[in-house]
Amino acid sequence: MTIQQEKAGPTMVVLYVEGRLDTGSAPQLARRIRQWGDDITDLVLDFSKLSYISSMGLRVLLQAQKEMNAKQRKLTIRSISEPVREVFEMTGFIKLLVHDEKLVIIKKEENGFIIFSLIGQMDSVTVSLLEDALVLLKEQSQEEGRKVQIALDAEKLALTATGGKVLAQVLRDSGWPNRTLIIRGASGETRAVLETEGLREILED
Repeated sequence: MTIQQEKAGPTMVVLYVEGRLDTGSAPQLARRIRQWGDDITDLVLDFSKLSYISSMGLRVLLQAQKEMNAKQRKLTIRSISEPVREVFEMTGFIKLLVHDEKLVIIKKEENGFIIFSLIGQMDSVTVSLLEDALVLLKEQSQEEGRKVQIALDAEKLALTATGGKVLAQVLRDSGWPNRTLIIRGASGETRAVLETEGLREILED
């Protein structure tokens, strides 16, 4: 397991956790969480590249959440990979650990596409989760010089009018020449918001 960190603001840190969170690696994450626990108000764990989590990993997350809550600090888990989300759902941890998230983003690769499943409500605040994921993908693909096909799965997305406006701006600002983008599965209400913001051309029928 590897952990990369980013200071997202004066009192917020994002830890990007990649690989397997198991008995051998769980103490590493616990130490990193404790390292920041007293210096910040918000700690975000990005699990978009976490491929596996064991019971020991779940135990570390529960303990971290308990300690952060006791200090009136916030622990947020975002961008959960599909295998990890399945474990969270089967064990009931999805309700314990991410119940306060308005938006959950699941990333996977399928048929040549990188798919971001958007689940929950996207507004002017939560859109930043998608923006961070797209910026990171942009940096990686440009370094590697490869073309990227992205699909946003909006089947379970609730989108406010303000969220639609900000989302449209994020999609335009985060674009790059080797990127193609489609939005699929949008409900009638979400689709109407996206069309109002001039995104009709990337909406999949």
